[in-house]
Amino acid sequence: MKARGIAGTVFALSLVASGALAGAQGKPSAYTEKDVVWVEDFNGKKINKKDWNFEFHEPGWVNAELQSYDDSKENTYLKDGCLVIQAIKKDGKDGKSAYTSGRINTQGKHAFKYGRFESRLRVPKGKGFLPAFWMMPDDESYYGQWPKCGEIDIMEVLGDDISKLYGTIHFGEPHGMVQGTHTLNEGNFSDEFHTFAVEWEPGEIRWYCDGVNYKTANDWFTKRPGFGEQTYPAPFDQPFYVILNVAVGGSWVGYPDETTDFDPAKDDAKMYVDYVKVYQKKSYDENVERPERAPVVAVVDSTGNMLKQNAGSWEFLTAGGGKGSVKGDGKSHDIITDEAGSLEYSIQYVQPHVALNKGCTYRYSFDASADEARTIITGISAPNSSYARRFGDVKVELTPQNRHFSFDFTMDAEDDSECRLEYNCGAQGSKAAVHISNVRLEKIKDAAPLTGRQSLPDGNYIENGQFQEGKGRLGGWASVNNAGAKISVTGGRARMLSVASPAKTAADGVKLVQKGIPLVRGKNYVVKFDAALDASTAKKAEIAVKCGSFERTAALKGVKKDKKSGEAQLAHFEWTYTPEETADADFELLLGTDKGTVFVDNVVIKENCVLHNGSFESGKSGWELYANESSSASFDVVKKDGIPSAAVSISETGPMDWMIQLKQTGRLLEKGKTYTMKLSAECDIERSIMLAMQRDGAKDDDWFPYSGTQVFNVGPGRKDYSWKFTMPRATDENVIFTISMGAVAGKKISSNHTVSISAISVEEVAE
Repeated sequence: MKARGIAGTVFALSLVASGALAGAQGKPSAYTEKDVVWVEDFNGKKINKKDWNFEFHEPGWVNAELQSYDDSKENTYLKDGCLVIQAIKKDGKDGKSAYTSGRINTQGKHAFKYGRFESRLRVPKGKGFLPAFWMMPDDESYYGQWPKCGEIDIMEVLGDDISKLYGTIHFGEPHGMVQGTHTLNEGNFSDEFHTFAVEWEPGEIRWYCDGVNYKTANDWFTKRPGFGEQTYPAPFDQPFYVILNVAVGGSWVGYPDETTDFDPAKDDAKMYVDYVKVYQKKSYDENVERPERAPVVAVVDSTGNMLKQNAGSWEFLTAGGGKGSVKGDGKSHDIITDEAGSLEYSIQYVQPHVALNKGCTYRYSFDASADEARTIITGISAPNSSYARRFGDVKVELTPQNRHFSFDFTMDAEDDSECRLEYNCGAQGSKAAVHISNVRLEKIKDAAPLTGRQSLPDGNYIENGQFQEGKGRLGGWASVNNAGAKISVTGGRARMLSVASPAKTAADGVKLVQKGIPLVRGKNYVVKFDAALDASTAKKAEIAVKCGSFERTAALKGVKKDKKSGEAQLAHFEWTYTPEETADADFELLLGTDKGTVFVDNVVIKENCVLHNGSFESGKSGWELYANESSSASFDVVKKDGIPSAAVSISETGPMDWMIQLKQTGRLLEKGKTYTMKLSAECDIERSIMLAMQRDGAKDDDWFPYSGTQVFNVGPGRKDYSWKFTMPRATDENVIFTISMGAVAGKKISSNHTVSISAISVEEVAE
């Protein structure tokens, strides 16, 4: 499993399929040599930079890997008709080792949407090597940061298990994955060349090894927290490019040891690639639908307990040097620790396959004691979503006296049939035996019905304003069509609303509607959208927008489509509006016009403010928490002394400051204007947090902090913080507001603590 940029990838405590449905395996290849559209045979004298880019990264960039990547001819070169990527170890005088390796890609030079992607290669062997042949989107910002953007891993082989192959896709938020494995009956992937391929088509991805289809996936998704799901088969409906690399060490593969051989005279540390081929059909039918999933329903016993009370429903797991055992009948459990290991979960007792439903409130309880005073950590995790915590982790203090523990929690995530109850009894300062009984999980409250329309996390009250969600990409919109117009969403990258009217019709003869926009008297709102008229169908037209007493008209002139993309260049329309009454209003786009085709995109109505819901009065609306796989954090809104606060619970910061961020996207800063940023914060330990309003660098890696970066020391007791800045660059309406809580100022924290933040504001300073 790989990753790029600041997003990272999940580390596999156990390897699972995401619960996704899988198609039949063993399907013959659908491609022949006549379908080849690009070949790289590596027969030249040096790597062709017209086809390949070298990547440059420092150690630890992703996955806690050891190597740096560069363009050294020692690491990446051609030999005997093969690409060779060689990992190198150099021992310093200080006794520390430095590792280098190679990573090349075709981004911006060769990107493909659908097809067969094939390579014949052999891998390095040795503990800590992770070779990969894989793919990432050419525009990783299109659906959002990894894993929402999608990733296709065609071949990964662990260096200390060279007869087993992994093929994987990553997607979604929460992070989902589908993974297949293939084990050779004889031989291995290092001593001989083998052919690895993936066949990627709309709605189906198939993995092959030496012509054998060993895994097929047809169920995935992509979305952002608080937004709707992108229309299937997103994110695997965009151009991807090819990557080849050899990593050294990491959170999944482990790290080199005394058996790992880096001798350059041998082949152990080298990956040999004979060729890369891409096959494509002339066309693909993208009119596919995601397979339906069965509803998530919990099975309960006669007492309402959702947990099974038999020994076979529990699993005992060890990691990080933990050794022990469990005695029990499924109702009473004695957890024995021989070696506590190096991790809190080195001794772990779990019940998997626990079903939880979004919005429901549960009561989790148990009785417990220990042979002597000690702690354990309990919680409910989501193995198919990067082990996100559905509840906990809670540190429980045990004594020889048996005590009852009870916790109530609400399931915030989407329905999940594969949650896992955990008791973590590893490295916590004691090997005392733990005794657990009367374990119960019961639903105590159904999900509350949704009342009224809530804004999306970016503050927009319009659902699917970019026409990327739901059936036909028209999710959230109701339509009126009294003119026989064709209402659709265009293909290509822009995916904008298209309304083609066959004849002149009244403005309200064709309209799209969203009901129940909650307008508040005296608040200032911004209403905006982009629109254009196809010049090949008409020269001018008008469309209108209504919401309550607000009504405006946009005059459109015919524009030609871009020759390269085939997409119309839209004009921007924007107004502000202050309602005189508080009411729920219908938002209407009136699209009836003269005969012709109009395009509309990026429809927005939201409060006209720099930051949305900085008071947290509307709960989590507008906010999302990013937690890199090297960190562990969760986010909730709680009231303390009557003040709503964002409570970010952290147990591991990870090694970099950005690895935990509470953030808000899509903010507007105007060139030359001065702003004041304010917030209140506290923490139950002394630590630092870092704030910035920064450029969205997902496309070009330019994350320039317009506001500068401000580091504040926080601790017990709420304090107010503020600073002023002037926007130094051109006006930007896609600014990201971030509060970083990873290893700020280089301080990594591996203990439980909570940062509480309230009353955040960004206000323009009057001149």
